[in-house]
Amino acid sequence: MKHYIVLESSTFSIDPPSGEVVYKTPSGRPKREKLVKGEEVDERVPYRLLNPIQTLFFKKYRRGNALVTAPTSAGKSLTAFIFMKDREGRKVYTAPTKSLVYEKVVELRKLFGRKIDVRTGDIIEVYRPIKSDVVVSTYENLALALRNRLPWVEEVSAVVIDEIHHITGSRGWVVEELVTYLLESGVDLLGLSATLPGSLELAKWIKAELFIESLWRPVPLERRIIPLTEFPEFTKPKDQEERMASKMLSALYELKGKEDQVIVFVHKKGVGWRMIEMADSERIPVMNETLPFEKRTEGEPEIAFHNADVPKEEREKIERAFREGKLKVLIATSTLAYGVNLPADAVIIGVRAFYDRKERRWKVFPSQLDILQMEGRAGRLGIKERGYSYILPYGAKPRTVEEEIRKKMEGELKPYIKESIEEGTEIEEVEKVLSLFLLIGYLYEGENFRRFLERTYSLKDLARDPLIDEVYDWLKEKGYIEGKRLSEKALFCVRSGMSPVSYEEFLRRKLLGLEKIVVVRPLLFMKTFEGLYDFVRGGETFPEDDMYVRSKVAPCGQECFRDNTHQLLFYVEGLTFKYRNLQHPPGEFSYLGTDVLHLIRVLLDIRSFGDIDWTNREILEIAHSIKYGISPEFSALGGIKGIGHVRANLLKRLLSEEGLKPPKIGEETDAFLETLRSYFGGELEDRLIETLIRDRLGDENRERAKKEARQVLNRLEGNRGGFLIDERILRTFCVFLMGPEALRMRKGELIKRCLD
Repeated sequence: MKHYIVLESSTFSIDPPSGEVVYKTPSGRPKREKLVKGEEVDERVPYRLLNPIQTLFFKKYRRGNALVTAPTSAGKSLTAFIFMKDREGRKVYTAPTKSLVYEKVVELRKLFGRKIDVRTGDIIEVYRPIKSDVVVSTYENLALALRNRLPWVEEVSAVVIDEIHHITGSRGWVVEELVTYLLESGVDLLGLSATLPGSLELAKWIKAELFIESLWRPVPLERRIIPLTEFPEFTKPKDQEERMASKMLSALYELKGKEDQVIVFVHKKGVGWRMIEMADSERIPVMNETLPFEKRTEGEPEIAFHNADVPKEEREKIERAFREGKLKVLIATSTLAYGVNLPADAVIIGVRAFYDRKERRWKVFPSQLDILQMEGRAGRLGIKERGYSYILPYGAKPRTVEEEIRKKMEGELKPYIKESIEEGTEIEEVEKVLSLFLLIGYLYEGENFRRFLERTYSLKDLARDPLIDEVYDWLKEKGYIEGKRLSEKALFCVRSGMSPVSYEEFLRRKLLGLEKIVVVRPLLFMKTFEGLYDFVRGGETFPEDDMYVRSKVAPCGQECFRDNTHQLLFYVEGLTFKYRNLQHPPGEFSYLGTDVLHLIRVLLDIRSFGDIDWTNREILEIAHSIKYGISPEFSALGGIKGIGHVRANLLKRLLSEEGLKPPKIGEETDAFLETLRSYFGGELEDRLIETLIRDRLGDENRERAKKEARQVLNRLEGNRGGFLIDERILRTFCVFLMGPEALRMRKGELIKRCLD
């Protein structure tokens, strides 16, 4: 393996184009070389010069596998282009999230042209044949394509795994699966990573012919570690979490330059929400609309909070505003550090640390790796000469935090599975992963599945451990392995990516006769549903509402509370309607439109081998109910185009109060509107206003209630001649039943063919 280190003394300037790469082997002397001109690499390269990392890769890479570890914004897309450009066959660039996939599509189209196919897991993608030689996909989508031996992966000659350091995160097992498969199949692999511990071990595992690690950054970073206690309190706090938030807010305005764009990273979302609430109370305009409190300050937004609980629509607006420079301050959790690329002039990182006497070690939140990833956001190439990182520890001295970061980086590589098994944490999640992982190994190697495990990083020494025997015996007992082959439900789990543990929980709930939303919750295995209660807990009716959903879930047992089925039910029952601080469904609940399309396919698969006998209508009702957060019997209301969660539940409340029969999925909108008009006459709008004032907005917001009622009526009128069914749900459902011809059919015809 050729191993090179790009040194900090390397230089690179865009205007004027100039610089050099200074590099060395681990035991050699530094060497200096001029940067390569873009036109020397390929006429499609739109840059005058390659940067030091790109230059070294171009000069040293020939064939085989490679690993490049470099800071964020180090030009990894062009490195990938150099790796892929002269190869025959199909090239795949895979990234951890949809947002990163679409970012990379934009970057790679500048190099490869418009013909790039995308695979992010969207159902309709399956029916659009891949025509390009370059595909950009999520990790999971590539893994599923390989397991299902889809035609487009049979011609793959090279794969780029971006953000390969995700091997240490909760989805690291998917990265292990991909690498293990690619190593066995002989497909060339390029791993791109931020700095991570044990990178040399990773390079060896992937059999890298070339390993480049960079100490050079495109924008030099200046780091300062300042105790958070040195900053005053912004407002008087009530508890420790609020004290940290208060001091973080003070630190922000003390450290931020006048024109700087700053990202403030917090170790937990509770601290971030407290900061936002304090800002609002001090008349600093907040961009977020959906909040755990009622916003009081209006005006041009100065600050926003980006985290997993922010609704999709709001998150996209916040990202766009920050990227365009219209928003100067962004508070964020670690999800931003691993998500979209939003560089800033400075990052401020709040660190909570304490010494665990039982384990005799320091615990740091966010983790040392998260801190390094967060620092990667500091520096805007071509805009500012330096980036700044301010690490603000609370509970530990600066030198302790610095030492813990250093020790972590000098430690060994510990992927998610390996670390979880060794430390005995996340046992339930590890069992879910292992049960699926064994089935995947069985898919590739049959009874010799342990050979697959021995090729992974985490399980190479545990392939014959009693833990694996225990999981294997459980799979046989539950009927996933029959004789020497995988059963129908085992193949279903492999095809869908669902853990057998999750599927068995689904079967248990079905056997208990619980309501369908509770039963299908384990099938939505990618969701945690943990964020909703943060937004509603302060409401007047919350104790009553919480008791209501808990009583419905109680027969299911503790498992339904561990996976937050009660929070999902809170949403589906439409109880969020009463909480006016919720403008949109928060976080995961705002992304359910895509998840229900996968759920439809899963339910149809399960029905095909006889584990459910639900009708087409029942499956469609479940999909509408979960997407729009409205109980199944009223789910047709979600089919009013543009209606949304709150307005659909407004109509539901009106119908329920009058004891009116809810419309059916697929019913004509005109018939439903006629029913409303004939029953309420000219009082329909007034009744909508009354319901809004009484149950949601209060009398002080009467004008807002009038506007909202008018919007509902406009939506109904605008849907005249239509049907009460979500077109995307309907079309996807019909595609699964009928095939691609459903993509060309009209809505009315689809209803007749697939529903009636």
